[in-house]
Amino acid sequence: MVSSQSAYRRIGILLCDDLHEELRTRWSSYLSLFETLVADEAGDLEAVGYRVHAGEWPQGPESADGWLVTGSRASVHEPPEWVAPLQGLVRQIHAAQQPLVGVCFGHQLIHSALGGRTDRSTKGWHLGSYPVQCHTAFAGLAAGGPLRLLAVHQDQVVEPAPGFQRLASGPDCDWYASYRDQMLTIQGHPEFDQAFFTALMQRVRQKAGDQAVETALGTLPPDDDTLAIRRFMRDWLRGPPAFSDVR
Repeated sequence: MVSSQSAYRRIGILLCDDLHEELRTRWSSYLSLFETLVADEAGDLEAVGYRVHAGEWPQGPESADGWLVTGSRASVHEPPEWVAPLQGLVRQIHAAQQPLVGVCFGHQLIHSALGGRTDRSTKGWHLGSYPVQCHTAFAGLAAGGPLRLLAVHQDQVVEPAPGFQRLASGPDCDWYASYRDQMLTIQGHPEFDQAFFTALMQRVRQKAGDQAVETALGTLPPDDDTLAIRRFMRDWLRGPPAFSDVR
């Protein structure tokens, strides 16, 4: 472990993309979104970024106490050359029994690295806060109740890696959130707030089209579960106990 006095303080953020230039006028970097995600009043988590898509790699799992794999414009099943080494690092982190969180592309990559499969959704773009239901109570959310996060994806997990348990799913996304051992994965983007999502949609509009973007923007809930999921992820990165004890 890196931290000697308090477990899981150094959180390695495995960055798989950079912000578009237009977004950097308001947000300094993709890492800054995850620095906000791991920050709270306890002040015991420090985010350290590695732009793995640009060749910036940690020495190994021992470089941090917990890890998070971010989203990306890349595809796990049509991978650029840096995806295979990242899958190898995920397997090393898992073998080291360190907390590991995957967001969007990171969710898909963790499943792929451990024997699952991803593919392009037959529904095309999934944007905004589309219907998702919790399978069990977590993060203060009720079993059977909604999970409202902001999402931007075309790919998704179609066959989970062995041993993963489903946390949440939607009619068009069977594996929206999952966990296994010390690993937590989620298709949505808890690092986004609605201001960032709205700005991002102006870039996505060029690919997804006006109708899909306007529908997503028009159905944003007045409140969502972003802050609850951020708290849950921070607790997970501090060191997940048995899942039945994490509520």
